[in-house]
Amino acid sequence: MRVLITGASGFIGMPLSKKLSELGCEVLGLVRSAPIESQSSIIWLEADLSFPDSYKDRIELFRPEVLIHLAWQDIPDFSLDKSLLNLNQSLQFLSFISQIASCRKILISGSCLEYGRVKGKCKVTDDVLPSNYFTLAKHSLRLWIESIAKEKSICLGWFRLFYVYGPGQREESLIPSILNHLKTGSLPEINTPLFANDYIFIDDVIDAFSIATNSSFKSGIYNLGTGKTISVLEICRYAEQIVFNSSNLSKKIELTSKTMTPNTNFWADISSSKEQLKWSPKVSISEGIKKSWDQFK
Repeated sequence: MRVLITGASGFIGMPLSKKLSELGCEVLGLVRSAPIESQSSIIWLEADLSFPDSYKDRIELFRPEVLIHLAWQDIPDFSLDKSLLNLNQSLQFLSFISQIASCRKILISGSCLEYGRVKGKCKVTDDVLPSNYFTLAKHSLRLWIESIAKEKSICLGWFRLFYVYGPGQREESLIPSILNHLKTGSLPEINTPLFANDYIFIDDVIDAFSIATNSSFKSGIYNLGTGKTISVLEICRYAEQIVFNSSNLSKKIELTSKTMTPNTNFWADISSSKEQLKWSPKVSISEGIKKSWDQFK
């Protein structure tokens, strides 16, 4: 299986490239800059999605059978300029890919933010309510590629990722920030301790993409989450227990949150992912935080 991965050196892209390579796939990783410590089994293509001439010839020669499109430049910058840049890059790139006869499957990373909601279960059949430029760009891209994929008889998987965490995540993100502060004996300032989201460990996300790459499934939208939520306060408790085997710091946050109202609490309906992909998450939040902490140590 020849697999082309954009954003192949990123948080999700790097472990996914390694996993697929280990499974025997021939992986071409499209990156702006190849990793210094690169896997010899992965072929790196240094290119810029804004300049098609930097990638067209090499990809045509590779003849990908599967495309995994993860690239989305400069996240978490959700400004109009960045959203338009990424949308235009993706439209141009996917238009090119759809003309390559060998490519019969496309997997794309979407976002749970496309649902535009802050409470309740998110079903793949729900109406999408883009709430910012980023989600509007993702929504526009999905509508377009769905039409192209249907016309070209390409299997399309649009994977709406919920809150992915784990080794390799940006240090500014919630769980890495908590663990970094715990290394110094404190917790970061938590403004929304009761806000709850659906956090899924990186290994489970890699597993879903890997299964979809190597098996047949029905084109459509698939949620990648755990199907349940956990609050920021609970994450602090788990992390403190793992690092210090105590909950003294978390109790202080709990006391200050008594009068607060939790305004965010939404999670993934993963029934389609279980049924169609034969996939389900395996790593609990405590196991995931422990694995993340092991990397920090």
